[in-house]
Amino acid sequence: MTEQEKERQSVNKTFKGEIKKIKELKGFKAKVGYIFDYYTAHIIFIAIAIIVIVSLILHYKNRKDDVLFGIVLNLSCDNIETFSADLDEYVGVGPKEETFLERGLFMGQYSNEVEQKIVMYIVAHQLDYVITDEAGLNHFGKQHFWRDLRELLPADLYEYFKDDIIVRTFTKTDEDTGETVTKEQTILRINDYKISTALELVGYDDISSLYVGCYIYPPHEENVIKLFEYIRSLGKCDPEESAE
Repeated sequence: MTEQEKERQSVNKTFKGEIKKIKELKGFKAKVGYIFDYYTAHIIFIAIAIIVIVSLILHYKNRKDDVLFGIVLNLSCDNIETFSADLDEYVGVGPKEETFLERGLFMGQYSNEVEQKIVMYIVAHQLDYVITDEAGLNHFGKQHFWRDLRELLPADLYEYFKDDIIVRTFTKTDEDTGETVTKEQTILRINDYKISTALELVGYDDISSLYVGCYIYPPHEENVIKLFEYIRSLGKCDPEESAE
């Protein structure tokens, strides 16, 4: 008999012995008391295991893959749900897909934590676009973060947006080589577009500029283009609605 077979036989004997011992106890209360006295840890372990397994099954059953991932930075944003539902429909997401836009990120006193979170999104190859203010434009511009919309957008989209595409020049220094690289960065100013009112975007003051820009290496480039098509489909604000 192998060691494994001996161990299995020992376990079977122990199990049968415990069942017999429980059966010999008089009264339901005595049986239950014995089980809880000697098997509480086992019961808790099994219960936790069942909860974890069921949670994992439900998680993977209900999980949806992000096909367009964005963040709102330094701006108040109060209408994510409606916007996301409409964008999902416009992009044409599948039953296991969704677009995602995270709000509530402000540099301020929590700049390190927010920066680390954004870096995590980039490293995880998730981040596609950012909706932000002037400070966000400059912060990311210095890192040569923004994709050139003049190169990204199809000719018809660029023609539609060209008067509101902001071009800024930033110089970045390589920490290892000390080499400086100067590069133009582009981003779309959306104060005059209905996306700003659809998302109920609000800056620090009434004259805040609102922007949407694309990360230089978006994982879902085709859907980023659809985002800009969606912005065009919403159109421009009436003069009294403009987020100036």
